[in-house]
Amino acid sequence: MNESRTVERILAEVAEREGVRPTRLNPVLSDVVDPDALGRVLRNTRGEVTFEYHGYTVSVTEDGAVTVA
Repeated sequence: MNESRTVERILAEVAEREGVRPTRLNPVLSDVVDPDALGRVLRNTRGEVTFEYHGYTVSVTEDGAVTVA
């Protein structure tokens, strides 16, 4: 899994729903979840990690697939 691409996908999905550029999201993702820690957890587990960001439920699977609901 490529952590930077996963973070980019999370930001792109949330920004699209909010109608803003990813750089305009506040709070920034790293205020909610540590991207490096997210990558470490997903490399060492099966399944997914789910967290709340910007009012959305974000799920990231071990292979880097991102779902924003």
